[in-house]
Amino acid sequence: METEVMTEVVGLLENKQSTGYPEVDELKKRLLRSPTDADAWSSLFDLVRSLHNEELLHATFVSALEKYPGSGYLLAGLVELELSRGNKSSAEIIFNNNLFNVPSVELWQSYLQYVRDNNGQSDGSMESRSTIIDCFKLVLDNVGVDREAGQIWIDYIEFINSAQTHAPYEEQQKVDLLRETYQAAVSIPLLKVEEIWKSYDAFENSVDRMGAKQQMSKVSPSYMTARTALREMNRIWDQIKGTQGPHGLPQPPQWSMREVEHLDAWKKYLKWELDNPLRLNEHELQKRVIYAYGQMCMDLWLYPEVWIEFAEYYASIGQQNETLAKLLTASSVLPDSLAVQFAYAEAAEKMKQLETSKQVYETVIATQRTHIEETNAKYSRKLAKLEKKLERASSKQPDHDAEQSSSDSDVDDISVPQDDTSMASDSDTNDGAAFGEDARAKRAEQRAMQLRKAVEQRKEALKQQQSDELAEKCEMYTLAWVMYLRYMQRSEGIDAVRQLLKRSRSEPAGYMTHHFYVAAALMEYHVGKRPIVASKLLEHYSKNFSGVSEYIYEYMGYLINSGDDTNARALFERFHSTAVGDTTDIWSMFADFEYNYGDLSAIEKLDRRFIDKFSNESVLTRMATRYSYLNVDCVAVNEFGFPYRKDMLHGGRHASQSHNVGSMHEGMAGIDMDAHDEVHSGPDTVPNVGVASVTGRHLDKSQLLTPVMPGRFARPALNMLQEYDPVVEPFVPPESPMTAGSGSLDYRNGPTATLPSPQFRSLLDQGDVLSYVAACVAAPDTSAFDLQPINPDALLNAIMQFNPGNPTMPSNYRPLSYMPWASRPEHPQQPYAGGSGYYRNERGGARSFSSRSQSRSRYSDNEGYRGRHHGNDSHRGGYGHPSRHNLHGVPPHRQPPYSRNSGFPNDNRPSYRGHGPRFNARPSYRGRP
Repeated sequence: METEVMTEVVGLLENKQSTGYPEVDELKKRLLRSPTDADAWSSLFDLVRSLHNEELLHATFVSALEKYPGSGYLLAGLVELELSRGNKSSAEIIFNNNLFNVPSVELWQSYLQYVRDNNGQSDGSMESRSTIIDCFKLVLDNVGVDREAGQIWIDYIEFINSAQTHAPYEEQQKVDLLRETYQAAVSIPLLKVEEIWKSYDAFENSVDRMGAKQQMSKVSPSYMTARTALREMNRIWDQIKGTQGPHGLPQPPQWSMREVEHLDAWKKYLKWELDNPLRLNEHELQKRVIYAYGQMCMDLWLYPEVWIEFAEYYASIGQQNETLAKLLTASSVLPDSLAVQFAYAEAAEKMKQLETSKQVYETVIATQRTHIEETNAKYSRKLAKLEKKLERASSKQPDHDAEQSSSDSDVDDISVPQDDTSMASDSDTNDGAAFGEDARAKRAEQRAMQLRKAVEQRKEALKQQQSDELAEKCEMYTLAWVMYLRYMQRSEGIDAVRQLLKRSRSEPAGYMTHHFYVAAALMEYHVGKRPIVASKLLEHYSKNFSGVSEYIYEYMGYLINSGDDTNARALFERFHSTAVGDTTDIWSMFADFEYNYGDLSAIEKLDRRFIDKFSNESVLTRMATRYSYLNVDCVAVNEFGFPYRKDMLHGGRHASQSHNVGSMHEGMAGIDMDAHDEVHSGPDTVPNVGVASVTGRHLDKSQLLTPVMPGRFARPALNMLQEYDPVVEPFVPPESPMTAGSGSLDYRNGPTATLPSPQFRSLLDQGDVLSYVAACVAAPDTSAFDLQPINPDALLNAIMQFNPGNPTMPSNYRPLSYMPWASRPEHPQQPYAGGSGYYRNERGGARSFSSRSQSRSRYSDNEGYRGRHHGNDSHRGGYGHPSRHNLHGVPPHRQPPYSRNSGFPNDNRPSYRGHGPRFNARPSYRGRP
């Protein structure tokens, strides 16, 4: 995706000369070190724009587009700059090369504005209007489904509406075109879809008020679907925008939490589009999905998987040419991505373009070899500079030479102590001067020693970095060869594989790992059906990789699987002690082989060697391994109890190490309990902590056990904690105010209500109303009570005397807000302290003063309809129809609660002030019953 204009102008970063602006040059150096630094690019653009230097701004755009060729924002900015400078030809080149490759609304809007300016927006000629209309259609056909394309639709409608008609048929054509455009726009989930819908409504009513309703009803379902889809889409896009990188510029993936969430948000949006929430036909659905994939590739420009998934979608809908073209674009964007290159080669192979596939593999191999050579050259230069510095420090040179050598750019981190000697005074004797010379010489020698030590440490660190980086590069290089080997076997046969193997021998030593030779040997065995050739290949390369335990493991596995028992035993005896690295897998494989196919004497000898070789092995562990097969380990679990025994985890040969040996499944593991209490000595390793196992599978679970390591994580001192022992004071009911000369409470006269069973009636007979209330609260299940008549007014008078300030009341006393044993059927709608409330106006109708949405049963005067909500629901209340539950047909769990604001029905005393927002919102109705 390159533009011809970029080849004519040297970019800012490509120009080695100074710009004359120190701040710009500093940002330029920063971008040369890190070309994808979004903050540096943003600062550079802001600084260059403030300088009002068009040439410098143009060079900056060219350099930025070299790194981000799919950024619609940068392309639109470059077009605007070119047009402001009068370079229409350069702007047209940018349009031709990028319009159909970059799904950017900003870029298409720039193109639309360019066409309208060139064709004279004020010119009313038919030719100019036809050109602009065609441009509008082209733009909407490419980006009209974008949710941010609403303004383009509005501009198109306004442009059509601005046309002047001179005949009835022209007016009818205008109306038909407007109606068609409106109906297409309101069916798309645009950010301005509601604004377009209102405009369409006004348009239909202005054309034909009688037929407007019919026209609107036709498109109304599509509009409602689009509006609903827009709400869902906005939620997903909020996640995409919220996790986007700085300044909207693509960044190479570092797999941080934000980047993973950003990628997941895009995947979620693609899945939403594929689910077809707009219920489109197949063609329209494919158009929307392709546009969504294009947007994701534009945002995640440096992510290989989005390009591969885009190509796979093209393949799934049968567009093979588009699949190959998309992967070709991806291979140019990500030339170092092995996944993209391999996918491109396989796509060309499917389309029988074998030469293209072969060329891709050759290019990948050459690229990876170049990376290895560049890595070697980079570290060689650094090590050579350090060698010169070490020679300079070792030689007896003046101090200023050593100090000058410490200013090299590659060794800035190596500091040398400075000489802090002071000038001798004139009164110093000759002996003092001599002593000063000796001291300076001694300090110089110390500085030279410190410098040599620092250089040596730096050399070791660089060599380790080189080794690690080369190991990774060599693995990638070997993988490219293995993929090429597979391709040659598929396309040209086993003879081509042999030729490729012969060619690989000319590769520099150390570039190719053992994996390639194992793959070639196994291909001879499985495809060429020549086990002798495969054995010779493995034996030949065992001389080169004799110290690599992974190669010996693969070689032994081949011998065992091919039935060559003699050579398998000979290989084990030859290499088990010379291989470098972990040899546990080799021992485990050979033990499995002997246990399954060897004789008893060989097994006993091998077990003794096992016990001598590994300190965590014993006769019992060897027996448990021998008496198992695959994942069947019932002897070790049921009879030996290895998962539960602590004696297998302590001391001597039973102590756990960092490696485990055996052949059973990996489920049984233990911890060295003696080492478990040691203090952790490093950030990455736990000393003397490992996993013992009788399974025979190589598994290091020390990192899985780190959360319980006391040396790494602080543990509370449990012996210092005090047990919680609360003191429970028994509840002593205070003296009832009804017993102080007021006489007993007569509850048998007056209106009726519910009363608990006789075991509680005795409390009222004695005047102990507070105990009665406590009993009611402690046993609220009134459905088990006997219903007896009670005078609620008398009971209320007693309860209202329970002042919280009364010293005889408990300190935790609060007024009751729900008393199911006191109700009156005359006023079933009572306000209460809760989430919603009602009052009755002067005309007897129920009105709501709650912001919640209520059921219609609250507004009905029919008691048979009211009461949809249960008492336990969020809408407390609801009273049901007359039924069998009590004298008035009100079940106890649906009786209206007592309210502090209105009291009980027929209570003529002054009301108490209400609490909560519902009373403050309507102060004129406070306390109304």
